[in-house]
Amino acid sequence: MNSFAGPFTDDFAKCLVTKTTAQEKTDLVKWIYVTISFHPQLSQMSNLTADDVEMANIRVADYMTNVFAYKCNDELNQAIKYEGEESVFYAFELLGELAMGELMQDQGVTAASELFIQYVDLSIFAELFSDF
Repeated sequence: MNSFAGPFTDDFAKCLVTKTTAQEKTDLVKWIYVTISFHPQLSQMSNLTADDVEMANIRVADYMTNVFAYKCNDELNQAIKYEGEESVFYAFELLGELAMGELMQDQGVTAASELFIQYVDLSIFAELFSDF
């Protein structure tokens, strides 16, 4: 994937960001969670049911259909026409980052993301950064 995003890809990405609801962003993050839970190193940590998996897939399929066919159809077509199919990947990468960023703003998620600090030997880092 090219790291360059042209003006049509940017327009498609802007459309995704502005026309994707908070619930749809949550649905995308849930789908990502469900999807990565199938990785062999993670599958034993998940207690997802078949219904959970199916619902996540249905919700993201509904979202993709809605955004491609209706919400951002013109921007999608222009991006693909002038900048290639990679534009879709770039735009969704951006959307995924924004959705995760919003979820990370939750106080519970923020607190959980800092739990590891209690197990870090801070003296090592103090020594590493003492010269700065």
